[in-house]
Amino acid sequence: MDLGDLFDTYNSELFRRFQDLGVDLTMDHALAATLAYHTSNRPLFGFAKRHRESNPKMQTELNMALAQHVEKENDKGIQLCLWAGADPHARAPSFRHWRGSSQAESDDDEDVDSGVSAVYEACVRGNAAILKRLGPDPSRDDFDELYRAASSSTVIDVLAGQALPRDVGGVIQHQLWWATFDGGRWRSLETVRRLFEKGVRWRQSSARQIAGLRWSLRKTSDATFVDLIKLMATDEYCSPELLGELARTPAFRARMKQVGFLPSSPHDANRFDQLRPTRWREVLKKFGIEVPKPPLLPPPRTVWVGVRHPYGREIRVNRAQLFDRVWSEPVTKLAGEWGLSGTGLKKVCRRLQVPVPPRGYWAKIKAGHRDRRPQLPALPGDAAREIIFRAP
Repeated sequence: MDLGDLFDTYNSELFRRFQDLGVDLTMDHALAATLAYHTSNRPLFGFAKRHRESNPKMQTELNMALAQHVEKENDKGIQLCLWAGADPHARAPSFRHWRGSSQAESDDDEDVDSGVSAVYEACVRGNAAILKRLGPDPSRDDFDELYRAASSSTVIDVLAGQALPRDVGGVIQHQLWWATFDGGRWRSLETVRRLFEKGVRWRQSSARQIAGLRWSLRKTSDATFVDLIKLMATDEYCSPELLGELARTPAFRARMKQVGFLPSSPHDANRFDQLRPTRWREVLKKFGIEVPKPPLLPPPRTVWVGVRHPYGREIRVNRAQLFDRVWSEPVTKLAGEWGLSGTGLKKVCRRLQVPVPPRGYWAKIKAGHRDRRPQLPALPGDAAREIIFRAP
């Protein structure tokens, strides 16, 4: 007869009689399917509870049903399975992958080993309330596997209350893999950030893990890439050596350049449209990338300083003459003569790459000391360059 029809009788005595006659009630996981999809069949739950110790296959059926109820987040089914003795830590074949295998195949130990536990399923669902009820246990559960499956910060909180991951690089690599999917962006940001907030630190990884991290980061969207890179460069979350290795390849640096962490070439036509992420200098320092200095451009041939006055005058000098004047008298005095502030004249000199006397220079001169005057740096086209000060 069909086992489903038998279970639909809700008759525990009938279940026992068929079992005594040699019928395997776990064939093709019929018992697990009924327990997983019919929470009203209390007699069958009680029958499985009474016989699970004498029949290990029934224990597996209960474990399968529990994992299915966790996947569906069915609170009533979870309570019934736990009451019947289901083990939330034991692996069991998953209904997602099982497609009516034969009895011989279901007897295979590999079928069980390839499944997942109810605790793992709760982490995948991101349901911290169910996970607490199941009670993750570091002595029975692979916590690194649970951290890799965690899909919410609340699940990270529950796991971190018991133990932190040992293979941090592997956990981060798997979590960042989700960021390569549009729907997984916030999951990755949320879980990785909470890992770091709970005290997890990335200090060592294999070359293979770093390559996997690098690949995942490069495949994310621009916004996700920026957020994750800034997160990894926060505080002491990650080892500078590992971040330097992560950013070592030309392809990764090209990705950083694409989102604005690295400046575009002066000859790039789109460089003016590029926005720089906040904290970009801090990020480059943490990743061991030298902050590039902008190239010094020669000042324009004619530099106008000050505002035109109706009855004002114009003072025309070249760089050499300006250099000679600022080293002949204090800048504040010269600036007042030309209608500027001392700070304003210093800015003009800095713009034209004209050295000015350091602080305390004139006091030393007045005291009889002699300080060596520096050389004026040469610029191309100095002979034709002119500075015009508009004085009142």
